Amino acid sequence: MAVTANILVLSDEPTDKIQNCFEDENVALTKSAILDFDSLKDDIADFDLVLIQSGSNNLQGKADLLEGIANAEIPLLIVGDNPKASDIQSVPDNFCDLELRTRALSMIRLQTMKQEYDRRQNTTSLYGFMEKDFSEPSPEEAQNAILLVGNQNAIVGDVMLQLSRVAKVRLCPNADLVADELRAGNYDAVIILGAGQGDVNFRLCLDIRGDSRLYNLPVIFVLENENNREAAYIHGASDIVIHPGEMSSLFARSKLLIDQSQLRFSLQKLLKTSRPLPVTDGLTGLYSHGFVHAHMKHMIADHSSRSKHLTVASVEIANLTEINEEYGYPAGDQVLRQVGNILSLLMRGEDFCGRFNSNSFLIALPGTARRDAFIALSRVYGVTRNTEYTIAAIARPVEATIKIGLTEMLDDEDLAIVLKRAQAEGYSE
Repeated sequence: MAVTANILVLSDEPTDKIQNCFEDENVALTKSAILDFDSLKDDIADFDLVLIQSGSNNLQGKADLLEGIANAEIPLLIVGDNPKASDIQSVPDNFCDLELRTRALSMIRLQTMKQEYDRRQNTTSLYGFMEKDFSEPSPEEAQNAILLVGNQNAIVGDVMLQLSRVAKVRLCPNADLVADELRAGNYDAVIILGAGQGDVNFRLCLDIRGDSRLYNLPVIFVLENENNREAAYIHGASDIVIHPGEMSSLFARSKLLIDQSQLRFSLQKLLKTSRPLPVTDGLTGLYSHGFVHAHMKHMIADHSSRSKHLTVASVEIANLTEINEEYGYPAGDQVLRQVGNILSLLMRGEDFCGRFNSNSFLIALPGTARRDAFIALSRVYGVTRNTEYTIAAIARPVEATIKIGLTEMLDDEDLAIVLKRAQAEGYSE
């Protein structure tokens, strides 16, 4: 049975609360005693996340355990006391379900992005693109910037102190000015101090999540009132930190989200750098039909070997033939280009998109069940269907009929058959 993620839970105590937290997330939990970790070392690569419940255990004295997991390059999350709060992710013993679930899934998502980056680099190399031709973005090249919202001087100073190693931080005391500044696209994350008077900062977070240009932007709350912890997540927070008790973990939590942003940037740069090769579709700038088939072969094999979910979506311009006949082929090309731009803007960082044939695109969502893919593609669905497609030399907008369908891949399925099933199932829960 396919799963969203495989999680190893190391604990010498009952883990009912952890198990209940992931009950509806379709993840596979494997529990083991902390001291039994050595017997699992050979299989550690099969997991997407290692979760340690520290409890009464003194992890300070278990440096070999932490180092062994770090060397395996598997994300590590500690529940309870964390001896390396500035380097290792953690949640407190009294975590709320949303907190643990959000943090764990964010770490798993980063791992999925890393796997997709490696996979995409390997596929690109089949076209003669060597590793020496591409380098990771330098810190100067990536934005690596955070907008800090609030005016509590003492907390501002603490935040600045914690984040000086990871990003350039700009202060914006007025929440009313934040949305316009973020839309300029100059920030990797936003940190909000407190709920704000009348919960104005919570409403700001909802506005960010409702904006298609900002939907993916990480939002971290620094809260003085622990009772607001769950409310922040409900309003769309990516993460929260309690001041002053959890400030030592702010660096690690911010870095996790900025790493996601920079990996997204790396994937975009890989596509742009490889454009001289026959890997992209000249009209839309997305990956070409041939690259789609070559890459999906590897993606399907990887997910099948790990029993992971892989959802595939079809985005079709159903009336492209009619547009070509009425307005000419240049008009159809302009519609195709505009739809391609929307897809490249609204996809998640880990998702793969390319032109599949004359009037349709493919989107592959790795490690994503159909239910979650439906949510992830909701912006694509709404924007593509409600956009007025403008054509040069034509006064009125052209109406494009956009049909989206999605389905989960089965083992060893033919890609064309999967897309036909996606089109038949349509975009519905």
